[in-house]
Amino acid sequence: MKKILSVAEFQNSEWPKLFEEALGDNLVSAFVHGDCLMEGFSALESPWTVSFILKSNSAQDLLPLQKLTSKAKHENIVFNHVFSRYEIKTSQDVFPLEFLHIKSRNVTICGEAPIADFYPNLAELRIECERELRGLLVHLRRAFLYLKEDRNPHGIYVRSATTLLPLLYGVYYLSTGNYPENHEQVYEMFPGVRIPEMSKDNDVIISNINKYIEAVTAIVNQVDAMKV
Repeated sequence: MKKILSVAEFQNSEWPKLFEEALGDNLVSAFVHGDCLMEGFSALESPWTVSFILKSNSAQDLLPLQKLTSKAKHENIVFNHVFSRYEIKTSQDVFPLEFLHIKSRNVTICGEAPIADFYPNLAELRIECERELRGLLVHLRRAFLYLKEDRNPHGIYVRSATTLLPLLYGVYYLSTGNYPENHEQVYEMFPGVRIPEMSKDNDVIISNINKYIEAVTAIVNQVDAMKV
């Protein structure tokens, strides 16, 4: 089957009708979000991520969606989260960063715009960002311990960036009150976490990783000191 290559193509495909027919009155919103709306995404290499808001998301209510997963897979679509309105209302204090990402970067496929009236509690957002950043530091130091076993030492940056960048979007929001337009805005605020040029010199490799971990540590300390 032909892969969907753009958001507009997705919106004009048969999928909005399929979702509406499958979920009926239980459907509140079906929307694309996540990495597929970030710069650098290629629909030829990675899937579209679709999440849902339903009036009820019991296992029984998910059966109609379950019947569409095989077709979706063949068309390069992955079903991700299935929220109920009640869950969103009662978990905003637990997932403020995730909901900030969804609100700020989504495209509605059918139904209403997702969580359009959501604004994160800044104190809760700060706590989540700090907690996840501290967890990343733990993993970075462990990865450094086993660096000699890694055929590609540069991979430590690539692997950490998938966790770090979404967190820095949250820190950027805490610092400015605005959601960044792109990665470059984030890197301009936090230049120390730009991925350095590759090198075969072991001393340079170790120095660069040390600077990178120091930069992440400085961001953690900055978030820890925020008064929001």
